[in-house]
Amino acid sequence: MATSCYACGAIVRIDGPIGRRTTCPQCDADLHSCMNCRHYDESAAHQCREPHADHVVEKDASNACDLFQLGDGASRRRGKSDAARNALAALFGEAARPADDPRDALDALFRKK
Repeated sequence: MATSCYACGAIVRIDGPIGRRTTCPQCDADLHSCMNCRHYDESAAHQCREPHADHVVEKDASNACDLFQLGDGASRRRGKSDAARNALAALFGEAARPADDPRDALDALFRKK
């Protein structure tokens, strides 16, 4: 079975079941996590479409959920929203938003006057 890692987007080929300690060979992210589960849904209660699942707080960490089914984690990658916003802005002829750099926000917050 092939899937994509939610953390780095690498294609991961898995033969057999996903163990709780199975990690991505590229970035070492936990694969048996909510972010890689096909039931994960940010709009659902506890971000899970499975009503009988236990509540998991850390969605990107390994967990012991018995209802885990491997899904495509690449669709949940961080930073995806900026690409979508820029594509929408381009559609309406607006300039792309500059990438937010956390250091710029920190410098602005602690800038000496």
